[in-house]
Amino acid sequence: MRIIYIDVDSLRPDHTSPYGYARKLTPHIQSIADKGVRFDEYHSADTPCVPSRGGFTTQRFGVASGAVGHQRNDGDIYLTESRSQRADAPFFGFHLANTGGYHTVGMTCFAERHQAYWFHGNFMEFLRPSLSLGIDEDAKDVADAALGWLDRRGKEDKWFLMLNLWDAHRDYQIDKETLDRAATSGPAPDWPDEEAIAGHQNLYGAATAQDLHGAYGDPSPNPEITPHAIKNRADFEQLINGYDGAISYLDHHIGRILAKLKELGIEDETAVIFTADHGEAFGEHGIYGEHAYAHPATTRVPLIVHWPGVTDKLPKEKQSHDGLFYHLDFGPTLCDMLGLPTPAGWHGKSFAPILRGETHDGRDHLVLTQGVHTFQRAVRKGDLLYIRTLHPGTYKADPEALYDLSVDPHMTNDLMPSHSDLAVPLKADLADWWHEYAGQPTSDTDKLQENLNRGPVLYSDPELYLERLEASGRSDLAADYRKRLGGFLKDKHAVPAHEKGKPTPI
Repeated sequence: MRIIYIDVDSLRPDHTSPYGYARKLTPHIQSIADKGVRFDEYHSADTPCVPSRGGFTTQRFGVASGAVGHQRNDGDIYLTESRSQRADAPFFGFHLANTGGYHTVGMTCFAERHQAYWFHGNFMEFLRPSLSLGIDEDAKDVADAALGWLDRRGKEDKWFLMLNLWDAHRDYQIDKETLDRAATSGPAPDWPDEEAIAGHQNLYGAATAQDLHGAYGDPSPNPEITPHAIKNRADFEQLINGYDGAISYLDHHIGRILAKLKELGIEDETAVIFTADHGEAFGEHGIYGEHAYAHPATTRVPLIVHWPGVTDKLPKEKQSHDGLFYHLDFGPTLCDMLGLPTPAGWHGKSFAPILRGETHDGRDHLVLTQGVHTFQRAVRKGDLLYIRTLHPGTYKADPEALYDLSVDPHMTNDLMPSHSDLAVPLKADLADWWHEYAGQPTSDTDKLQENLNRGPVLYSDPELYLERLEASGRSDLAADYRKRLGGFLKDKHAVPAHEKGKPTPI
């Protein structure tokens, strides 16, 4: 079996055709879904970029693998004393190669982008599609590299090719023609409306309405694509047009790769997996074009699996599934489909029966972690979402929040003040999860707890952001933020002087 794994950065599912988006800009992604199974509630256990791909690599929760964030040691993987992989939990790609005999190939600048060189450990062969550090990695570069590799080795058997597409990450590097095509392809999402956007002017934080390009008041780097701020629906629609245009651009290059499989005559012998590392908020909690909370806008990602001779024989009613799954469940699923053993130390569970058209209920609940822009853990159980904020970063986040997603998908009505009793079983699930994966004497340190006084300050230093709020005439919001931070401001040495400033957003 040959396998292509397409991993898109910052892609929320509901901006693609298979997930019902009104703008039909992703025909090639749709073509994968037409022959595959679509998973509607598939979530990255840890977000955003480094934690998510740390989960892909180790097949373990970040609290146990060590990859919970981007800053200092937050993105480091726990290894054995000899600096090797754990025997009971080998890296995902290493297991495919060592146990299954698969030639594993990675095409991305992700490791350079985040100094996460452990990611190379997944692959026997690693290609960087561009000469940059990945900040401007382009779908054309990735597709060109993939087409060249397929011409050279595509007809061989037993390979796993991972492609990472960066284009959906802001700021969107597209031309005006692509932007206009998105703008004229249909209406933008009807939420947030003008009333919601007006309410978001009273929120604060990096990538919120008034601070769209970070916590330090930076202007848009490309005003034709992204506005300076979100003040009204016109600004929101401009931002969405850029996002959707970028998605249509990468879809075009996915089409080139799918066409190459057909040209080589291996289309019916190659599994295609389409997914993402994390989603993106567009108004949820007042955040625009960023992945800052442990909420579904960030944690929910697409998963579409086309497995030749299996998923393409399923009746239409079996081509989608709405059960809850972690992205950690993919590794055991792939092992199941390939007839390989699943390592004992991996945390996922196979959902391969769904791909074969069999009954499978999914998970009872999920525990989801954000360790970059905020320190948060959330529990999703049924339609309820409980969010525990350990450190708010630069955001107006309460210590606890509870939402009923069935009636409030955009999370605008916090139920904790009136229905805190509904959160009790979810809080118990969170405590049990933490005890199992972090609370044992043999467990490594929970880095979110270990680094709590320092907090998530890599991209948004709290003291500098307070200055920004005061300078922009928002003293009332600065007072609220100062109170919300509480004791976190007491440690004046939490951020070394050389780290203060305006780092490049990633």
